[in-house]
Amino acid sequence: MRSHSTHRNFLPISALAMVLLCVVFYGWQNQYGVVGGGISLAKALWLATALVSLFLIPGWLWRDGNLSRFERTRYGVFFAGYVLRAVIEMPLLLFTYEWRCWHGIAHNATMLALLWFMRRGRNEAKFDGLLTLVILAESLNAWMFSKVGSPQTGIYFADASLAFARINIITWIELSILIPLLGFWLRWYVKPTNQT
Repeated sequence: MRSHSTHRNFLPISALAMVLLCVVFYGWQNQYGVVGGGISLAKALWLATALVSLFLIPGWLWRDGNLSRFERTRYGVFFAGYVLRAVIEMPLLLFTYEWRCWHGIAHNATMLALLWFMRRGRNEAKFDGLLTLVILAESLNAWMFSKVGSPQTGIYFADASLAFARINIITWIELSILIPLLGFWLRWYVKPTNQT
């Protein structure tokens, strides 16, 4: 039995706010963005999906008092791993152009291995499977981008051009699977479960 906490209701609102911010970023980046190049709508929505899945939800679960201390610690470690990546990656992207796609893929593999290595018994939050799918899709996206894009020249996003057509199609497929799954998980997470 999982007790219900009213603060959980704010997670879907926070996730929706993240999506809206990424849609605003999509418009701004394509009109005014100097660093990173243009971005397709698929990739803007993927950015939102990744931020919600890799940062927002693990950070939220880390602070969820309804979970065991061990489970909160596990998601806290995961969250800290991606925060550390952001702290390292952003300056490299903005100032040095030294970030490479394989850096992200290696980090994803490390964090995925750590997530499962630290797992003990059942996953109270029931988020590991979905999180695994997001990490695998993110790694596939990074690998595909490395074949077409060029981070060393300051291009960090797949735009809507023909060069990125296949990547955008695959991203839409990923979104069509992962967004509904995230919606179902969020619904499960916030609903009261006082009944046995």
